[in-house]
Amino acid sequence: MSKEKCRKYLPRVVSGNFLNASALSEPDTGSDLASISCRAVLEGDEWVLTGNKYWCTFADGADYLALFARTSAPPSASKRWQGISCFLIEKERGKFPAGMTGSPIPKVGYFGWKTFELALDGVRVPKDCLMGEEGKAFLLMTKGLEGARAHTAARAIGLAQGALEDSITYALERKQFGMPIAEYQAIRFKIATMATEVEAARQLLYFVCSEIDSGRRCDKEASMVKYFASEMAERVTSEAMQIFGGAGYTKLFPVERYWRDARLTKIFEGTSEIQQRIIANNLLGKSELETMISARAFETQVARKGASK
Repeated sequence: MSKEKCRKYLPRVVSGNFLNASALSEPDTGSDLASISCRAVLEGDEWVLTGNKYWCTFADGADYLALFARTSAPPSASKRWQGISCFLIEKERGKFPAGMTGSPIPKVGYFGWKTFELALDGVRVPKDCLMGEEGKAFLLMTKGLEGARAHTAARAIGLAQGALEDSITYALERKQFGMPIAEYQAIRFKIATMATEVEAARQLLYFVCSEIDSGRRCDKEASMVKYFASEMAERVTSEAMQIFGGAGYTKLFPVERYWRDARLTKIFEGTSEIQQRIIANNLLGKSELETMISARAFETQVARKGASK
């Protein structure tokens, strides 16, 4: 992006007056983001974008979309990440740009904002709205995911902390067999374990955030905290529901929301399994199976491109 564009947008971004929604995933592309099929073709001074995007949260309320699309074919199986570019698509809040439509995805939680499936049919953006180098946006994507995964870990920890605090309050107030349930060892041990897991995740997050703030690469550590915190949050919120008993399975207490929302943290910004893969690859190197799967995926892409001609 040009210096002029940076001067125009960055102050508004930093002030919080220019809000973003990221469009990475597609209906057939989730964890394997190198297989993006949404296309961008340069026509004169404009890029023309065609395809579909999925799981684009806050697409309606954002001021701009950071949308990833393929601008050229990958050169080889080992370099499938090449050829993906990122575009800044400015838009009016509450609306979509010309050539784009959006349909809300019906979710079981995270009702605080809407998540959309987007259809692009000849969306046109200026040539200078390219973010970073053409064909190398996958590197921006992976670098940005470090912060996003730390952010998701923070959400998971917040949900678990809320469930813990509510469980403590409820255990002290709820009486069974003539005494508060906080007096029973089963409940006391649950709460002790919950508190320990929340604090362990929080301390790991502090470390990861300090690495990010220092500008050091920490993809392994970011995956660790995202994996650990999200798995922890599901366990802790589930235990909270158990402490609440039948009351926890109603909407009379917020613990059901903690539980539903915690479940999502294991999926978005890379599933728990993807985090384990990243951690393992950092420690052991890529497996032969993963290399073989990447090669087959590349061959499939090439075959589909040939069939569409």
